[in-house]
Amino acid sequence: MMRCIACAILLAACGGGSKPLPAWDKTLPPSSVMGSWRGLVPARGIIHLHSPYSWDACDGAPRSPAPLGAIDESCLDDLRAALCTDQIDFAALSDHDDTMSDEDFTTLFSMRGNDTAVTDATGRQIASHMTCDDGHVVTITVGTENDLMPIMLHDHVPGTVSDRQAIYTGSDAASAMAMRQAGALVWIAHTEEHTIDQLRDVLPDGIEVYNLHANIDPKIRSMYLNEDADAALDAAVQFADTNPNHPEPDLALLGFLEVNQPAVTTWNQILADGRHIPATAGTDAHQNVLPTIFADGERGDSYRRLMRWFSNVVLVQDPTDPTQIQAALAAGQVFAVFELMGTPDGFDIHATTAAGATVELGGTVNVSDQATLVVDVPRVLNLSRSLPAPEINATVLHVDSTGVTTVATGAGPELDVPLAAPGAYRVEITMVPHHLGPYLGDLGTTYAEQSLPWIYASPIYVQ
Repeated sequence: MMRCIACAILLAACGGGSKPLPAWDKTLPPSSVMGSWRGLVPARGIIHLHSPYSWDACDGAPRSPAPLGAIDESCLDDLRAALCTDQIDFAALSDHDDTMSDEDFTTLFSMRGNDTAVTDATGRQIASHMTCDDGHVVTITVGTENDLMPIMLHDHVPGTVSDRQAIYTGSDAASAMAMRQAGALVWIAHTEEHTIDQLRDVLPDGIEVYNLHANIDPKIRSMYLNEDADAALDAAVQFADTNPNHPEPDLALLGFLEVNQPAVTTWNQILADGRHIPATAGTDAHQNVLPTIFADGERGDSYRRLMRWFSNVVLVQDPTDPTQIQAALAAGQVFAVFELMGTPDGFDIHATTAAGATVELGGTVNVSDQATLVVDVPRVLNLSRSLPAPEINATVLHVDSTGVTTVATGAGPELDVPLAAPGAYRVEITMVPHHLGPYLGDLGTTYAEQSLPWIYASPIYVQ
């Protein structure tokens, strides 16, 4: 299925004056600036990403016309450059079955230049390392997105190409098991399109709590999100303005970013069942719909722009080790963050027990441990004092078989919540990004005066 990301952003025209502002940064800082957590460091990752080995990537022409012809090297160059520019630590590719299932597994890493293979104990390649010009290392893994989204495969599922295709396009528990046997974590993309009964059958290792395509596609908005079909298009179109005092093009997401409520509701339902399940945000980038050049000299749907908007941060000891990254995802040591609104500084969630033990994200405590959930509410990293201050708020939610209860909310700097009842305790951080208002030019500040999701953190569990 074609995943259009930015198909709404067309040309618009408006004009006006301008005023001096701190320069907009089209890049992201190294993930290390977010801090460290008791021996763990952050690894910034994109989970749900399409390369030229997806049939619908690269303006719908990712390969030369011959069957399985040469891939579009220019499009691949854009993807690789964006991973470096945005300081992405790991990219979990998720190419559609057509055409990834036809390729030898190692081909799908798209290794170029001085890339190196990462192998397991048997010598099998499970990842690759791409070293950027500045020395930054990106870890690249292979996966596929169809009805299910197995990520970080260690090899193709077994059998002929037809056998692979049957498994990769499967939607049941047997297909999910075959994917896991090939080393993958089985994720659910586009959670809004899946029923809770299917997820209870598949028992995925993780789900998307947010998907960019879902926010903007008119059919998905009306059919699955119960939102106005054209509202996102009408808002996004304004950011293609190239006249004086145009809005910063990177802020186009502000025009249509909203909670994917059906996905959040499904996540809560799975947690209410007693399942331990992390959640991530899906970029779903293809660079396939909007070659129009915006005011910053870049196409509207560039890999760089979309991957700068948000990512998923896992907590590991070594941010270049794919085994640690995969284990952290499986354990739920992960949070999704919309860095368009700022890189978080000082963010932390953990539990402490009465005996002095510390439990990280994804971990479990007992009621008898008399544990406390500690939430350090983040600030925006290096925010200029010349900009309006954002409003940041943390909410702690308790999910059990009776439903979802808000147990604490506040601006911090710290929230302490007794973990007194069994269930899942998860944290959402929202923001009113007033500091982005001055970058909206002639559009005014309305889009910077709404409360938006900033961070979704996976839970800590109590039994």
